[in-house]
Amino acid sequence: MPSTPAFAWASEIERTLELVVERCGDPAPQIYARVFAQHPQMKPYFWRDTNDAVKGEMLARTFDAILDFIGERRYADHMIGNEIITHEGYDVPREVFASFFTIIRDSFREILGSDWSPAFETAWSALLADIDHYVQKTPRVGSQSAVSNALREKFESGQLTP
Repeated sequence: MPSTPAFAWASEIERTLELVVERCGDPAPQIYARVFAQHPQMKPYFWRDTNDAVKGEMLARTFDAILDFIGERRYADHMIGNEIITHEGYDVPREVFASFFTIIRDSFREILGSDWSPAFETAWSALLADIDHYVQKTPRVGSQSAVSNALREKFESGQLTP
């Protein structure tokens, strides 16, 4: 049984990845330059990454997650939430974590220049909105969700016992 992509604009996202690789090979330098321009407080987190291997690995994993997210969604939708929490453990605010996807889009748009099409813009806008859904539903580290608050209130009122 053939599986269909979970994301309607999958081919446009895949095409931007292909064109970027054709155009510049490794987009990591452009992407991380933009990360550090927008979030200079993140640069010290990479002090031991003297050969850019960590940045390259993070970007490769992000591309893998994007491809899964627009395809079969075997793991990427859950991975995004898990990585938000993991990065918050490293003191990386979720807003900075989530901005990485937008930074990728903006870097791709710049790399492709006049080859950036309205379809690419629509596809990436839809992708970013889908990803934001998972960002927003991920509970904050150290905070209690509505579910845990309701359970706590029931427990404190005697409606729920251990």
